[in-house]
Amino acid sequence: MISSFLQAISIHLDVLLSVTVFAVFFRPSLRQRFPWMFSYLCVRAITGVIIEFLLFGPLIASPEIYTKAYFVVHWTSYLLSAGLLFLCCLDVYRQALAPLPGLVRLGSTVFRWAAIASLLVTATTFTSVNAGPGMFIKIAVQLMRCVSTSELCLLAFLLLSMKAIALSPRSRPFGIAVGLGMIAAIDCAVSSFAVLQVGINPVVQTSFEFAGLLTLVLWIVYAVMPEPARKPVTARADSTIYKWDQIASALGHKGAQVVLQPTPSFFLVDVEKAVDRAFVRTLKSKESQS
Repeated sequence: MISSFLQAISIHLDVLLSVTVFAVFFRPSLRQRFPWMFSYLCVRAITGVIIEFLLFGPLIASPEIYTKAYFVVHWTSYLLSAGLLFLCCLDVYRQALAPLPGLVRLGSTVFRWAAIASLLVTATTFTSVNAGPGMFIKIAVQLMRCVSTSELCLLAFLLLSMKAIALSPRSRPFGIAVGLGMIAAIDCAVSSFAVLQVGINPVVQTSFEFAGLLTLVLWIVYAVMPEPARKPVTARADSTIYKWDQIASALGHKGAQVVLQPTPSFFLVDVEKAVDRAFVRTLKSKESQS
């Protein structure tokens, strides 16, 4: 009884917070900077409202129709969210590395290849399950697992490179990345329970739901809180990050063509020097004899 009551409260709070964070991100400045994040929040808010109606609204059809509708809405939203969350990582990456356009361009290409790899990994699911609702669920879970890995990698990258790219912990890209990392951790834990075919304890389930609500609160706070001015990225001309940015900027661009002369091997250089020394000694001996 208590568990059902807490679950009902969690669902109501999730819908309320989802609609709130969607409304906050409706501002033009946030929509333009994080378009895929806005799309994800839109899907989440609409799904939450529909599911709340199916669970707690008036019964205007048979329970079987409600059950089928819940299945379709939940897992379709889950599949769409997997793709949108991956694109949210691209939004965060572009904003975090905005002062380094070369790395932004290179990273966008890497994200595309990562998306293709995730789809190929997910496609292998078709060979291991039978057609039906179970196949749809397994494909969605496998795709979300790949996306969760990308989210955790993005969060780790930002944490390790915050100083180099002059990213503040109060900046919105960092706050959104932390929320994405929390969602990724929850999805990885839930998928692990599903793979191991182990039931989730009510206490653990409640903690997962609380973490999801905390993520929404975190996004609301970072969206409302004034963002500090971004410090300019300063780097030495011989620094690694500056060289990477220059190389990434040059990739794909055709400039002036130069001829690169092959460098002789060290062995040939040594032989050439030995021959020169022998030739000099021979000349000196002939001069002394004359």
